[in-house]
Amino acid sequence: MHEEVNTLAENTTTTAEGTTPAENSAPERAEGTNQRYERGDRAERSAGPRVTATDLLPELGEGEGLASDKEVSNGRAYEVTYIVQANVANAVEETQERVKTLIEEADGALDNVRVSEARRLAYPIDKKSDGVYVVINARFSKDLTFELDRYFKLEERVLRHVILREDA
Repeated sequence: MHEEVNTLAENTTTTAEGTTPAENSAPERAEGTNQRYERGDRAERSAGPRVTATDLLPELGEGEGLASDKEVSNGRAYEVTYIVQANVANAVEETQERVKTLIEEADGALDNVRVSEARRLAYPIDKKSDGVYVVINARFSKDLTFELDRYFKLEERVLRHVILREDA
């Protein structure tokens, strides 16, 4: 029994602070919490450049040059991104045409349209594992965002959508 205690005592060495080297290498915990890092450490690690949907879809082909010189009254630049079911015939063309019609009826202007190939989704959405990404850059009034949002929610072939205002 005394030999075991001596063996344990020999294996644990103390430093000037009175702790073992193994304890010094472990990250410190905040008092009274289970967090291993200070809040500032997390903020430093997560700080980074803002990423848009266009940055996440590098393999998208450039759409036809739809940039028009038409001035849009009270219009801002928006990026409309949505995912369409990949296995439905003509779904991409029909949704793209409907969005284009909505924008033009509201006196908006399409700048660019990019359509990807059918891609495997990161996780199933409504039990669908493949989708086609469509990214549309356009200028229109804020009121149209509500109409587009309503259309995307009602359209069953659109799996996900997001409408972002582009910063000038």
